[in-house]
Amino acid sequence: MIADRSTRTAQPTQAEGSSPARGLTIRELGNADAARWQQFVTDYPAANLYHTLLWRDVVRDVFGHHPVYLFAEEAGLIRGILPMFHVRFPLLGSKLISIPYDIGSGGSLAVDEAAEVALAEHAVACARDLRVGYLELRYSSPRAWLEPLGFQRSEPVIISEMILDGEEQVTARISKDHLHSVRKATKRGVQVREAKSWEDYLSFYDVYLRVFRDFGTPPYGRRYFRALWQHLHPHGAVRLLLAEVHGRVVGGMQLLAWGKYLIDKFAMCLPEAAPLCGNAALYWEAMRLGLKSGFRYLNMGTSTRSQVGLLAFKDRWGARSFPAAVYSLHVHGRAPDLEKYYEGYGAVRQMWRKLPLRFTSILGGLLNRWYC
Repeated sequence: MIADRSTRTAQPTQAEGSSPARGLTIRELGNADAARWQQFVTDYPAANLYHTLLWRDVVRDVFGHHPVYLFAEEAGLIRGILPMFHVRFPLLGSKLISIPYDIGSGGSLAVDEAAEVALAEHAVACARDLRVGYLELRYSSPRAWLEPLGFQRSEPVIISEMILDGEEQVTARISKDHLHSVRKATKRGVQVREAKSWEDYLSFYDVYLRVFRDFGTPPYGRRYFRALWQHLHPHGAVRLLLAEVHGRVVGGMQLLAWGKYLIDKFAMCLPEAAPLCGNAALYWEAMRLGLKSGFRYLNMGTSTRSQVGLLAFKDRWGARSFPAAVYSLHVHGRAPDLEKYYEGYGAVRQMWRKLPLRFTSILGGLLNRWYC
């Protein structure tokens, strides 16, 4: 717990920075404010699942991180929110991040810049109180007002996003070769359906473990997928698509669903299923699901600049691509070079590919408590 920071009225100082005449107050979320927070997120056009309390519960329960959820209030109305997590790990220290486990979908939501600035300044005060190594705010677009506060901006990954403005319009933007791959997948027996049971999630997890091991990336543990099933599935906030051939799951796509946004968290197929064009079938069905369910955007996840082929694959789906904007502030340490994290560690990845699957599941669940 941090003393004397649950409620602060904005003052014209470097630490608090907002106009006292407005009566803007920054508070930390309490149980009595939960419904108001959720209503603000529901009404805010740019909100996604990462801003909700549903996602807070997933991160807290799976990874054990402490939520630090701030909101700006004026005349009894919420004017902005900033969800963050205090991430701690023995020997490695601590950090304050909005939002872990995604690059480019966190940060604050606010009705005006004054509320955003006040939230950021209060976040800095929280970071200093907590004595973290660094504070990191992750956005999908630049926030110029953060740099005068001492934040350093980086653009470690590229976000790709489809606009779901009607089936005819979306289809017209998809390349002919992708449309041909969708038809080929159907002819070769690929069927895509939505997961309905915990057993379906386990079938996807088997594919996920193998693909992540072969890619050289630590996977989330089974506990993460259990939390999706328990916390998100009942609310329709996660939609898991499965690609099957003759009843065998050969691929899948995990979609986080909230407001106007479907976010592709994971999309993959087993290597032997690549000739079946399973990935094309999954993206086609995700697009159709988004249109049918009234979503406006399909976020296709992130790519590094060196992943030219992956970026081209997404572009041929008609996606627009733009850099994420990550703002870091050194407090009692230094923020890592995220671009190095995404582009580097070639030798480590080679070693990881040789590990048994069960071991990657256990070790990956531990590593992802810090690498988030």
